Amino acid sequence: MSDTPSRPAGTPGFSGAPFPDLSVAAQRALTDYADLLREVMPMKAAHRRRLPDNIQELSSFLIEDRAEFLGRDYLHAPAALGAYLWYFLPWNLLRLTRLLGGLDLDLPEGATIVDLGSGPLTVVQALALARPDLLTRELHFHCLDATPKPMREGRKLYHGLVNSLKSTLGQGQSRWKIHLIHAPWHVGLKDLPRADLLTAANFLNELPWHRRDPLGEQVADFFRTVAAHQRHGGRCLFVEPGNRLGGKLVSLVRESAVAEGWHVLGPCTHHQACPMLEYRETSWCHFTLSARGCPPWLTELSREADLAKRDVSLSYAYLVGPDLADPGRKELNVAPNLEAPYREAPAPNPPDAGKGLARIISAEFSVPTRERGQMIGRYGCAAQGKLLILSAPGAPGTRSGDLVPVRLSEPSWRDPKSHAVVAELPSTAGKAKSGTDKPKPKQGTMPKADVSDKPKLASSGESTGIDQKKDSRQRSSGPSAKVSKKRRTNS
Repeated sequence: MSDTPSRPAGTPGFSGAPFPDLSVAAQRALTDYADLLREVMPMKAAHRRRLPDNIQELSSFLIEDRAEFLGRDYLHAPAALGAYLWYFLPWNLLRLTRLLGGLDLDLPEGATIVDLGSGPLTVVQALALARPDLLTRELHFHCLDATPKPMREGRKLYHGLVNSLKSTLGQGQSRWKIHLIHAPWHVGLKDLPRADLLTAANFLNELPWHRRDPLGEQVADFFRTVAAHQRHGGRCLFVEPGNRLGGKLVSLVRESAVAEGWHVLGPCTHHQACPMLEYRETSWCHFTLSARGCPPWLTELSREADLAKRDVSLSYAYLVGPDLADPGRKELNVAPNLEAPYREAPAPNPPDAGKGLARIISAEFSVPTRERGQMIGRYGCAAQGKLLILSAPGAPGTRSGDLVPVRLSEPSWRDPKSHAVVAELPSTAGKAKSGTDKPKPKQGTMPKADVSDKPKLASSGESTGIDQKKDSRQRSSGPSAKVSKKRRTNS
């Protein structure tokens, strides 16, 4: 199911709903963003003609040649920087703006925000788009990056963006203070004031994690370093691409935070061990949003680069330090053993008969059953673990990121294919199918028919993370202005 508008498009500010639509002001600002890019990075006609190829080259490089760019400046070439600013930056603004608009970010006057791996100030710009009501507060942004050029260009873009949002400020003016720190994150962090909010977007996946120690231990060390520079009760927001690596890194940083006594504000509904880190789990935590709100110029440029998008995805963890955590909550359960052989655990059956809240983490798909006919399924995450949540075809639909009440099936059991605990939306629990209203399943997620009354999934292909196939083109050592004319369709 495609995500539907969750608030009126003309009301910028905190909505409380997950991934709200862009406001009218944000849509207008993104439509005008191409003019802003031309002003900040003017291009000759020949450079504009090569832009789609440069975008394709950079996309291929970031996907196929990760070992080549980790820990170093891959935006040193003007062609690569231009491709990033014209394609990757606006797509990131689109998805981050929708995320930030649904988070409770009531930053106080004089708050300190530290942004790791700032690049062209993507987080700062997205926050201005999502929450222009915060522009009139004095907020201090300390932006860290080892590469200075993208930050300088991003600051120009930010000032132009604020100018385009001036209609939302009334008689006020932006009071944000932007401080650029050219240094590796672990060096620059030492000299900064403690943060009320620390952000890191598309940052964890670019750190040079090594193979000498388990990844979970490295992420835990990273988080302890970051947490030491937070004010008491400070918050952290980590956002990564919605692919397998990004989802795993976000889940690991979430586990590290809970182990240190931090509280999860989102997207999790619980503080139990993350079910996406269990042994043999093939899916990962991420959310898929429609590309609604994408400006026409970006749609056309993406098509020219053979990188058109119908949706965008992300993984995130929003955390708060121990001082504001619920003192009555239980500690994290024993973390899942990623090395031990898998043993099927019985489905949990808590005293409240399975009532609770779950976060939807997939699109909807059809689930054929013997006794109840065609059902609608989607995956969710709750305190009981990963859920396969069923509903009748005529019931209200769900979208990725929704928070819904669920009831575990009685007697409780697990789906034999996905090992997910089977649950139902309360509005359809126990109801039989009418046999007439057949949903249109999401392509690529249709389960195989099963003769039992327990739905079985054909594969874990409901995820939209990017597991890319390599083409036969010779691998390059980095992006450059000279690119191959051969195009790929992945991004």
